[in-house]
Amino acid sequence: MKRITSYLLLLCTALAFVGCREKEQPTVSTMKGVFYAFLDGADETVELLANKSKTFNLLAKAESVSDVYLTLSFKVDPDAVASYNAAHGTDYELLPSSAFEFLDNTVMLPRYNTASSSARLRITASGLEEEKVYVLPVTIDKVTGTDNWTLSSSPCAFVTVVQVSTGPQGGDGSAEYPYILSTAEDMEKMADKLEHGNKVYFKMKNDIDMSSVAAWIPLNYASPYDFEIDFDGAGHTISNFSVDFTNYASFFGVLFGKCHDVTFTNAYVTSSANSACGIVAGYAGTGDKHAEITRVHVQGVVDFKGNKTGIGGLAGILGNATVTASSADCEVSSAYNYVGGLFGYDGGKCEVSNCWTAGSVKGGQRTGGICGGLIKNESSLVNCYSLSSVEAGFAVAGIAGHCNLDQKSGTPEESRPDNVISKCIAWNEYVHASTLTEGDKSHYSCGAVVGFTSVRNYLMDCIRRPDLDYRDYSDLFTLYDQPNASPDSPLVVNAVADAAYNYPYHGLAAEVGKTLSQVARELGWSTDIWDFSGPVPTLKANAEVLPEEDAHGQGQLPGYGENELY
Repeated sequence: MKRITSYLLLLCTALAFVGCREKEQPTVSTMKGVFYAFLDGADETVELLANKSKTFNLLAKAESVSDVYLTLSFKVDPDAVASYNAAHGTDYELLPSSAFEFLDNTVMLPRYNTASSSARLRITASGLEEEKVYVLPVTIDKVTGTDNWTLSSSPCAFVTVVQVSTGPQGGDGSAEYPYILSTAEDMEKMADKLEHGNKVYFKMKNDIDMSSVAAWIPLNYASPYDFEIDFDGAGHTISNFSVDFTNYASFFGVLFGKCHDVTFTNAYVTSSANSACGIVAGYAGTGDKHAEITRVHVQGVVDFKGNKTGIGGLAGILGNATVTASSADCEVSSAYNYVGGLFGYDGGKCEVSNCWTAGSVKGGQRTGGICGGLIKNESSLVNCYSLSSVEAGFAVAGIAGHCNLDQKSGTPEESRPDNVISKCIAWNEYVHASTLTEGDKSHYSCGAVVGFTSVRNYLMDCIRRPDLDYRDYSDLFTLYDQPNASPDSPLVVNAVADAAYNYPYHGLAAEVGKTLSQVARELGWSTDIWDFSGPVPTLKANAEVLPEEDAHGQGQLPGYGENELY
């Protein structure tokens, strides 16, 4: 019996070994792949100023597909120069090795597919003779995953390059020669000019009506969000811009770089997707990718129908960002939380100064005339005012709805956000909780300046309209003056028994009869930035703003460690 058992064990072991060996055998291709290289956007000769670069997406394409998953790489084929010259009647030389670089050289081609993922090839005008045309042939070097493959009869992708002495009339995307934008068609072609890892410059030549663009795709909406841009509006206006998109519905999507000196009028942004949105950016700045918005003004509608925090007139979420001398005159609406006239909330340390809002803001909770809230450490709002009417359930305010980090970070007495809300003016038409229940003590407080705040924030010299039409969620809470607060001198709040979330900041009431301009001047707002000639301050077209600190490296997108907000 023991001998039979031993034989059975040996047989089972042998069968298991054979089964494993069979599993280890690679998949055998029965379909022969026929491949060639393809350079996206290399149809015309590339003109480059000395030492300037352009990056191309490089793909493998299939005339005949394979039935297995493949990995392919590329190389330069010097022997193909002669065939190119023979076919085109030219006498070009091979582009020298100093002038090109494979930034990545491996692509993946899923089975039965005709096009691979993208590698990248950078070409730089380095070591070239001026006005001399060069050619670079790129072909497939290796295929991993099958031996059943061959190159097509025309396997090479060719790009011709010439170094020029003057910038092209339409620009080349450099700081010296930005791409020039004159029409709505130019705006649509911007996406084709963006380069991974390279900053690209654009400049408007005139006002542009975008009513003919029916399906705008945000310029930088997909991971890794590395299309860096400098967009100079040159004081011009973009009218009738509209977008309805799944990822960060807005003009830029995720703004990495600068947007300055431009006005959007009659803009319309809507989305039913679960993604932050605003007219300029759904998300501005993330990680070490800094965003800077200066002298940008938006007017229009942001109508959000999805289930996501972070909706604003200018931007949905400000991550690693600065916003200065900008405004939003918008109707902003969302049934969810963190909704603001300028932005929804801060996804990282952000700095907002010398901005204003008007129009209306309606949210679920945590809603404010400037922002729905500050939930990160050391974010700031300085010298801003709001004329917006604001309405939401709870934590609603004229300037910022909720400023106590997030709900997982301790009570307002314990937390230490070091947020700065300084010299801001709540001159709103009204601030209303959308529900009013007599004697209710159960919800986040509302406020003239901040709805719900850490008592250790820097709350300095903020003013509210003396006749502000204000309605809290309960008849138990009313407006009153509060002195400045700081970490060492916590905010003094009028106690209401058993009201666990009663932490508003109302600031001080302005003197009756004074205009908003008079109040702002008394607070010391700069005449280099603001025009106080009328009853309401306006931003000067050439408002001089101090240079902002560079990237903070704290704002994060989903998948990059962003807080989960509810």
